[in-house]
Amino acid sequence: MGRELIRAYRRIVVKVGTHSLTDERGELRYEKFEQVVADVADAVRTGHEVILVSSGAIALGAFLLGWRRDLLTLPEKQAAAAVGQTQLMKAYAECFAERGLAVGQILLTRDDLDDRRRYVHLSNTLETLLRHRILPIVNENDSVAVEEIRVGDNDTLAAALAGAITADLVALLTDVEGLYDQNPRLHPDARLISEVHELTPEIWALAEGAGTSVGTGGMRTKLEAAHIATSMGVDLVVLRAGEGRLGRFLAGEPVGTLFHRRPAPRGKKRWLQAVARPSGTLVVDDGAVDALVRGKKSLLVPGVRRVEGTFEEGDVVLVVSEDGLPVAKGLVRYASEELRLLLQRKATGQSVARLPEVVHRDELVLVERVANAPSDA
Repeated sequence: MGRELIRAYRRIVVKVGTHSLTDERGELRYEKFEQVVADVADAVRTGHEVILVSSGAIALGAFLLGWRRDLLTLPEKQAAAAVGQTQLMKAYAECFAERGLAVGQILLTRDDLDDRRRYVHLSNTLETLLRHRILPIVNENDSVAVEEIRVGDNDTLAAALAGAITADLVALLTDVEGLYDQNPRLHPDARLISEVHELTPEIWALAEGAGTSVGTGGMRTKLEAAHIATSMGVDLVVLRAGEGRLGRFLAGEPVGTLFHRRPAPRGKKRWLQAVARPSGTLVVDDGAVDALVRGKKSLLVPGVRRVEGTFEEGDVVLVVSEDGLPVAKGLVRYASEELRLLLQRKATGQSVARLPEVVHRDELVLVERVANAPSDA
């Protein structure tokens, strides 16, 4: 799909970064803040459904409390998030109300994305808000999140949400114009890349650095978000925040860098492919790899060589070959201890051929590096 068709975008996830909302101290920059609000409100006014993912809570909270961000412990970051999120939502509610829009707050952790039931509930909540013309404003729940349940950054969160509500576009509003062929902060002659159709090794190599002092992201996280979004069939654009760039992009102006979507599965497989995080690993033999990749078959007990990690029936597992190459992800139909017991039976010569599938093909997706392997089917 080329840029001449971008007016077809109906549902958009807009993410705005910390640096686009606050200054280096963490204080809210109201001029830029109101520009972001105006851009989002204009998109809604022109017929687009918008979900806003907003960073900035920790930086703003630390500023309001007079704390140095670089010296904060985890509990202090969580406390700063609690203070900052309250003030951030107050500012959003007031500014959007002036434009006739009501807002609703949603705070998430990684568990809300990894657990299929909670993921579906999240989708239903967002759908209901949008149906009633209420603007959802989403952030990671930094007040309770620890490393094990963190999404990591809001670029990733925005891309994951796009799958939950079947969005057409993710727009990452940041402090740079888009993806360049060199770091524009170091190379004044760097050229903006207008469109990316494939995330090649050369494209990944362009991501340098880890972002600004007030944000957690950088161009690397933008590419990771693009990988998630495009693999779910969603376009993603990186734009500089403000000056009406979002509206200009939606009107067809070639601003920012547009990452084009790829063909994607639907429903549960869409979630499995791009969002769900595995709880454990199944090491399988070459016959099982061939059956999964070329034969498009289910994974059976005889093909499993080893079980790694602890998981329950219905959890997501990663399937790898004996040399460690990722092959697939899927919903496992046995708990890890039960599966280990079956492997012990197999090792003693007992038949395990007629047992139910370990991972059914309807609940399995191939990982990207082998997904395009030639099929004999």
